[in-house]
Amino acid sequence: MNIILGGTGRVGSATAATLLRLGEPVTVVTRDEAKAAALAAHGAEVAVADVLDVEALRGVFRRGTRAFLLNPPADPSTDTDAQERRTVAAIAAALDGSGLEKVVAE
Repeated sequence: MNIILGGTGRVGSATAATLLRLGEPVTVVTRDEAKAAALAAHGAEVAVADVLDVEALRGVFRRGTRAFLLNPPADPSTDTDAQERRTVAAIAAALDGSGLEKVVAE
């Protein structure tokens, strides 16, 4: 199973769609299930999780063997550096003990 974090954005959705066309199993991780409806219609599983919820992310990661991880952009009205450091730390913590064989992160 391929796990795509950020799978409803431009790059993540293109990656998920390509894998699905190749017959690969895909789970798209999103905050908003409705945004993943088109990918679900093409066979993707959808996992709803907040990127800061380490246990929820780890649970999704444990269902996969490979992951393509896109750090979600920070809200520009906040301290973007601090917010993105928090999300990177949460993603890294969720990877610990996930059992994934291969991870590509951006």
